[in-house]
Amino acid sequence: MYSVAVVGAGPAGSSAARFLSERGHDVILIDRKEVVGVPKQCAEGLFSDCLPEFATEIGSFVTGEIRYLEVVFPNLASYRVRCNLFMLDRPKFDQHLLKLAERSGAEVALGEKVERIDPESGMIRLRGGETIKAGAIVGADGPASRVAKSMEVKNRLIPAAQMEIAWPEDDAIYAYLDHDLCPHATSNTQNCSSYSCWIFPKNERGTANVGCFGTFPTLERFLSKYRIAGDVVERNGGAIPLGLAERLQRGRAVLIGDAGGLTNPFTGGGLYPAARSAKVAADAIDRFLRGETERIEYESRMRRDFVASGLHMKGRDALAALSNDELCRLGDAMDGLVFPGLRLSASPILVYRGLRHPGIMRPKYAPLLNLLFRYCLAGKVW
Repeated sequence: MYSVAVVGAGPAGSSAARFLSERGHDVILIDRKEVVGVPKQCAEGLFSDCLPEFATEIGSFVTGEIRYLEVVFPNLASYRVRCNLFMLDRPKFDQHLLKLAERSGAEVALGEKVERIDPESGMIRLRGGETIKAGAIVGADGPASRVAKSMEVKNRLIPAAQMEIAWPEDDAIYAYLDHDLCPHATSNTQNCSSYSCWIFPKNERGTANVGCFGTFPTLERFLSKYRIAGDVVERNGGAIPLGLAERLQRGRAVLIGDAGGLTNPFTGGGLYPAARSAKVAADAIDRFLRGETERIEYESRMRRDFVASGLHMKGRDALAALSNDELCRLGDAMDGLVFPGLRLSASPILVYRGLRHPGIMRPKYAPLLNLLFRYCLAGKVW
């Protein structure tokens, strides 16, 4: 009998296991992989302001720093935002978090596949027939979560494709906005997932992670259109949850990170929501196991958190609804600007340029502007 069983030893699961072990609970951390973090399915960037959520110092998993985020429009107009972003070695990062969980006292079971979960009783059946009983279950087993399935929850997923290619030393990460990359793009394609592509330079390796929301044919169109070339070192892909799961807990089971759809649909970022949801879940489960609450009070708290806000999806839909002509006009209004950072002190310039853009204050853009304002209040984006 364990206090808590955590399924999935990625950043969310390892963090939750560690936080609960540090509070004195008997925790088992289960993952089907023999080695966590591989293959990588990540652009490998993390804003420095987000690292403290993992309650760890900078280590060998940080391979470099980036100073700017550059947003590029279809007509190649662009603007920059000053930022401090760490480039990670994701396998090393995942393995570092796993070691912290193990050192805190969590029992680690790698190479173990979960076959069945009963969220009401806390029973888990492993491949081979072994059963585990726990006072609480944390589902941290990714977008196609088996724990979520046991709760009758199915995440909406979109594909993502990425290549690591040779790239010169660079001081910026790049976000490209372009609706024409979507195979069936129209002037109003909210359902098109391929409006955004990215480049994350890894200066220490002389490479960059170049990817997109979409499939490899979409990525190839992006590389061709923008004349991006380099020897391919690695190809990887995966799925990203689009939107918060309809349910985050049932009985003794809770969902965190990708398993609960806790990624940012606006940016695709999942690391910060993974750490944040792990912390909220650990606190709620700790209080439940100590008898301070009659049930695990996780879902209500998580849904009030900014990382779970429906505002991200509304902002994403507003951006996805812009035609390339609208994006180009917006790009012309912002071209050449360098914002001091994502802070309220940068907002006057943003508002001024926004007002110069014909129609930018239309009601359809309100969710996008609201989201940008909230990011300014938070001082960070993820």
